[in-house]
Amino acid sequence: MIRLPIFSRIPRARRVLCRHVPTLAWLLALTISTIAASKTVDGFPDATTTGPPPGTALTLSDGLVIDRPGAVIEGLDIRGPVVIEAKNVILRNCKVTAQSDVVVLIKPGVTGAAVQNCEISNQGAGGAGIAGQGLFIGNNIHDCADGIDVRGSNTTIEGNYIHDMNGPADSHYDGIQADGGFSNLKILRNTVVNQKDQTSAIMLDNYWGPVRNVTIDGNLLVGGGYTTYLQESSSSFWGDGHGGHPITNVTYSNNHVVPGQYGDLHLVTDLGASPVIVGNIVLPRDYLQLRANGALRVLPRASPHSEKRRSLQK
Repeated sequence: MIRLPIFSRIPRARRVLCRHVPTLAWLLALTISTIAASKTVDGFPDATTTGPPPGTALTLSDGLVIDRPGAVIEGLDIRGPVVIEAKNVILRNCKVTAQSDVVVLIKPGVTGAAVQNCEISNQGAGGAGIAGQGLFIGNNIHDCADGIDVRGSNTTIEGNYIHDMNGPADSHYDGIQADGGFSNLKILRNTVVNQKDQTSAIMLDNYWGPVRNVTIDGNLLVGGGYTTYLQESSSSFWGDGHGGHPITNVTYSNNHVVPGQYGDLHLVTDLGASPVIVGNIVLPRDYLQLRANGALRVLPRASPHSEKRRSLQK
């Protein structure tokens, strides 16, 4: 196995947005059981629709460093981290398992990378499933502290199932983490389930730099402290010389949200941000159930209890 010096981007000490509190009794109703007369959560990814297609034959492999432009890596069961150092690399229909800071890392400045229909596990090591920038589609990502860590511009995250957050006791869990210093991010039609009682399903903030042009649309978002953070904080909030950067042209729309410990949305606009927030549906905390085969189900008795259509203009 190739072990690489994959670095962690955010110091754990500064992730104090939502401190640990006693585990929620409801645990988002994500228990393994069988419910009659239930139906699939229409249109949202789960374990039956993400990862390698059923029947895909996988060949065992050590961890990889991919440095050939345009390489296509597929059909592997990779035991160790994957590092993408060249442009236009495609990693698809693979299983990647690694107890490292990042399971699949796209190096800074690398363009055209795609990670598609892979199963990615950090085995509870406290790292990220995918980190970097590129096209991330149809992946089943689990047992990570951060499912996807956005570290560059021109990134699309679509149709993924991020779930079963897991890590050491000092972990801060984010299904999708985007801590600034980028533009052109799309987060579309994913299922993100943070069954923990802290941090987020989606974290968007300005720690590393300005943020421009973000669309978060049509996702199923579950759990965390607040389910979603849209956090344009002053530098004094972070207290370490970071932050204080503008967040502009953000749309948060048409998402189905099961609230976390404190609620569905934490909005901070210290510098005058004016995100468009519209068409989001807040669901009861007992709305979903995880079936033994990995499919998400709607409980027959549950229905959306409120719809929040909010547009903030300053």
